[in-house]
Amino acid sequence: MNRSDEQAQREMLERLNQQMKVLDEAYEPVNIPSLASLEAQAKDRRQSRRRADRLEMFLFWLVGIMLLTLGALLIRSSPAVYLGIQVVSVVAAIAVTLMLVSKRGKETTHE
Repeated sequence: MNRSDEQAQREMLERLNQQMKVLDEAYEPVNIPSLASLEAQAKDRRQSRRRADRLEMFLFWLVGIMLLTLGALLIRSSPAVYLGIQVVSVVAAIAVTLMLVSKRGKETTHE
């Protein structure tokens, strides 16, 4: 029985190998990119990220300069409106801060 078991195992292995060969032939190998192409892709992404960062920084400065200019024009033309905006902004900031602090306090007492 030992020999028949070994022979059955060999036959099964041969069938498995044949089926594996059929599967290997059915599917094309996956193209693995070379190291050089991966490095080129990484370089392209770094460059595009740098361009995007520069554009974002430019827009940040542009909006900042516009806001400062508008603020300066507003204070020259109507100081009362400017001071009103400043007071409303400070009150809103304090209100939001108090709401966040009270919400955080409620969360810690429930735990």
